[in-house]
Amino acid sequence: MNPLLLLRVHRGAAAVLALLALSASLLVAGLPRRFEAAYDRAAHALLAEDPAEAADLTVAMSPAVLGEHITGAEGFRTQDRRWRALVPPSLTPLLDAPRGDDGRFAAKTFGTPVAAFLGPEKRRPAEYVNLGWVSGAERRVRYVRGSPPGPPATVPDVPGHPELPDVSRFDIALPRAAAEKMDIPLGATLVLGHSHPVLARVTGLFEPIGADDRFWRRNRDMVEVTTRPVAGGDSEELSVTALTGEASLTELTGEGRDLVYIWGIAVDPSAVTARDAASVVEGVADYRRVLGVEAARSGGGSFAEVLDTSLGRVLAGFLARLATAQALMFLILGGLVAVAGGVIALAVQLLTERMRDALALARARGASLGQVVAAGTGTAALAVVPAVLAGYGLSLLLPAMSGPTTPIVYTGPLLLAAATVGFAAARVALAHRTPLPVRRDDVAGRRRSPRRTVLELLVVALALAGAYLLRGRGLTTGVEARGADPFLTLVPVMLTVAAALVTLRCYPYPLRLFVRLVARARGAVPFVGLALAARAGRAGALPVLILLPALAVSVYGAVAGGTLEGAQRLAAWQATGAGARVERESGLTAETIEKIRRAPGVRAVVPVDQGLAQLDLGGRNVTVVAVDLDAYRRLVAGSPLDVPSPPPDTAAAPTASAPTAPAPTAPAPTEPAQSTPAQSTPAQATSGQSVPALVSPDLAHLSTFEIGWHVRMRVTNRGVVTGGLPGLTTATSNLVVVPYDASARAGARPYAGTLLVRGSGSSGDGLDGDRLRAAEGDLPDVRVVTVEESRRKIAATPLAETIKDGFRIVTIALAGYALLTVVIALVAGAADRARALSYLRALGLSDRRAAGLTVLEVVPMIVLTACAGLALGLALPSALGPGVDLGVYAGDLAVRAYELDLTTPMLLAAGLAAVAVAGAFLHTLTGRRRSPGSVLRSGE
Repeated sequence: MNPLLLLRVHRGAAAVLALLALSASLLVAGLPRRFEAAYDRAAHALLAEDPAEAADLTVAMSPAVLGEHITGAEGFRTQDRRWRALVPPSLTPLLDAPRGDDGRFAAKTFGTPVAAFLGPEKRRPAEYVNLGWVSGAERRVRYVRGSPPGPPATVPDVPGHPELPDVSRFDIALPRAAAEKMDIPLGATLVLGHSHPVLARVTGLFEPIGADDRFWRRNRDMVEVTTRPVAGGDSEELSVTALTGEASLTELTGEGRDLVYIWGIAVDPSAVTARDAASVVEGVADYRRVLGVEAARSGGGSFAEVLDTSLGRVLAGFLARLATAQALMFLILGGLVAVAGGVIALAVQLLTERMRDALALARARGASLGQVVAAGTGTAALAVVPAVLAGYGLSLLLPAMSGPTTPIVYTGPLLLAAATVGFAAARVALAHRTPLPVRRDDVAGRRRSPRRTVLELLVVALALAGAYLLRGRGLTTGVEARGADPFLTLVPVMLTVAAALVTLRCYPYPLRLFVRLVARARGAVPFVGLALAARAGRAGALPVLILLPALAVSVYGAVAGGTLEGAQRLAAWQATGAGARVERESGLTAETIEKIRRAPGVRAVVPVDQGLAQLDLGGRNVTVVAVDLDAYRRLVAGSPLDVPSPPPDTAAAPTASAPTAPAPTAPAPTEPAQSTPAQSTPAQATSGQSVPALVSPDLAHLSTFEIGWHVRMRVTNRGVVTGGLPGLTTATSNLVVVPYDASARAGARPYAGTLLVRGSGSSGDGLDGDRLRAAEGDLPDVRVVTVEESRRKIAATPLAETIKDGFRIVTIALAGYALLTVVIALVAGAADRARALSYLRALGLSDRRAAGLTVLEVVPMIVLTACAGLALGLALPSALGPGVDLGVYAGDLAVRAYELDLTTPMLLAAGLAAVAVAGAFLHTLTGRRRSPGSVLRSGE
């Protein structure tokens, strides 16, 4: 027999099969490529969040640990070659080729106090001036006063300091801004260190060239002053690293001071791929271990950390996100493959049924079983194989990740073609084992196979066991070393198959009940329709196995997508604290606050003051937030933020001018006037007045205590705030929340570093960030962020976007497959249905009742499958439990429960039922055009 002839005769069924094979091949090969391309983008985006130099491999050793004293740049180069030779092979492809020595080597002291100031003495804060040399620094500075540092010298005696005979003197240069802040003039000489002191003479003041480039970001301590609060007091200590020349390395030793040698090995973050992330994390750990061994072998010592890099930490967090993304990819692909495979099997069944008469005739005329199977299989292969290859070719147009892709991209289409052709061969072989087999599927009963029953029970048991393990272990167990557990990632697919098997087994029982009920009715249409549905038997099994996973995966995707969007919205509000947030480190002026308050769309503002303060007990640092909680509650009304009630404030001064925000119901900007820091008057404040406060649980045992903030103030514990204040601070411990006028009560001027803004939206959003920036004058040191900008930033991560896009694509594909399933199922039984309806029309059945009979034939299966799929889709989030952590795509916000919004799932289930009913009516309308005589003569 000629397969081409069969293909031409049955070109309609063959075209449907080819179209299904092409779409399945495109999705199976294309979706993984799309996911994996997003993996690389996500890895690069996470690495880009940290400064590029933070990912560099920075080796730091003291002279004691290194075992030698380096006196020049050549010594650093020698050691640099040694450290590079020890880099593990997994990190070697990431290393940037060195371009000169600029910034690669450094020698710095740390914790070097200014013991004395030669010249007129005056009261000075605690100051630290460290000595530092960085290769190439002389080419990256511009001297505005003085000259570059010269070589070190020995001073035989220091006037006024007989305790300093024959002391070493280093020439240093300071950044001009740091010298002004620390009040160190040009030409000043400092005594550095209390033990083994040295002199440091300021010979020049400079400004950095390209202060934001990689060189100075790595050496930020040499261009900026570091400010730290002094324990047990209200003062601060200032620290800066001064620039000295290469000649100073001969005298700069580790004796009497803390000195560290630094080598920077540049890493190219763009060279990191998602596939190599786990090996890079292991390589960083191996390199740290090898350097520790080398340090112990060289000089011993006790320098705890010899390698500093953010590469391992960032990629470890990326691997946790990747595990969730891969689990969701398996869920999407598993459901898609199951549904696509079922629809293709249904199409193969349709094609083989169409060829059945021709192949049976050939078998009766003497054709062997092999010839018949070859003809039927060849016809299916001619339709499937070119379509699968075309789908795979189209998938190559999609972007892929760097390096080799997942094997399913290559093996998926091949397995799809092989399984389709094999299924066609098996069906033809089973149907034509004997010539002209006489069998009526509608009346022939078949006993259940014990093997099939045991296999189905095994699938259900494995699915339940997998769900239990998934809730207990999750998907990230050993992910860095071994990746996600394949068994656990296949659990969602197993659950859908198990639910389909259970539905298939339970399907006849409610149907029999309905048949018994309608049998007592006078009308024959309901009984005949349900009887035809019950007679479907095994013919209805395949549509159930297709429709239930399709609906379950679509419902789960809708639930997961809604939960993810809700979590991202909450994370954006917690990051912003209001509809918009305006910050300035040096404080917002009354003029700036007034401009923002009058900006378009602004309905209310609340100033906030926050910072670190010291508790009077042992110099413990606490985070202090000064805000009018009552005004803040009104400001964020309607938003997902939960603001605690303000503490009881019976001692508040009646004239205290705490800032207020208009109620959301009265958003007119001219209603109650809001005070600003400049408008608050501490005239009646007394230093001994106690300030009410809410404290974190770890401070709940303190009833009254003092803190040193802008001024020293006494605080009374009036309540406990648990979980911190998301939106204002990330601190959940060592937290003190006081009224905004706390500084005024303590006798100081109120200060506002943050301004929270409410917009015209129902929840206080709807603000335009550009308008707010224009209102404050686009000041470079003022940071403005709106909640919508925060949400877009959180949602713009490549993995989050890919997951949502993947669910959308698969939902559309599954909807199309569900429609084709109903249509193919109706077409497959079209001949028998047309014959039955023609007999009934001959007995007086009207067209309206014929349409109702057709609907009743398919509706039970569709309705029960839709209900089961809807229930499974809503139960999947609970079944998967913590195994799929969506919080990593919502700003690391903990997603403790899925948001079950039934609107979209119900619409999906209703849409599926509507498609089924529409298909049934369409089939009935098509059948009307055929006369009863032509139908009764067909096939005879």
